[in-house]
Amino acid sequence: MFMSAARPPAPDVPFVLPGGGAISLAGLLSGAHGLPLLLAVFKTSCPTCRLTWPYLERLHAAYGGTAVKVVGVSQNGIEESRRFFEEYGGARFDLVLDPEPGFAASNAFHVEAVPHLALISPTGALEESFAGWSRERMEELGSRLARARNLLRIPVVPPGDPVKDFQAG
Repeated sequence: MFMSAARPPAPDVPFVLPGGGAISLAGLLSGAHGLPLLLAVFKTSCPTCRLTWPYLERLHAAYGGTAVKVVGVSQNGIEESRRFFEEYGGARFDLVLDPEPGFAASNAFHVEAVPHLALISPTGALEESFAGWSRERMEELGSRLARARNLLRIPVVPPGDPVKDFQAG
């Protein structure tokens, strides 16, 4: 887990909106209305992203709008990204695109593998980031969000779910 006394600011990079136009990280934070922002960088061809997506949707269903704002950041085109959202977990959280060429957002956040999750505080500090699938880290993230808002903790991974504990991105 990323932890330090002085957390670095998250890079204020541009993202492409699905309907056209752009939005900055500051704009996404403003739309989170004082909640932390969870960016989930993905590629539609990534098997670990496919594994992770239904659990991100569960996290969003449990805490989205009350403890966190979840945003998927695609490294693909809009139609391919929308199909991925529908097919893997029926994701209802927001979608933005990482600008091409060069994937400015991925580079600014030092994405080396996907999925790459970055939790950003309402003030813009990078609180935590990790790549790949980790059952333990997803549960810790859900617990952290619930504690921060004094909400009932809802498991991100349902009891008895046979999902593996870890899968590299």
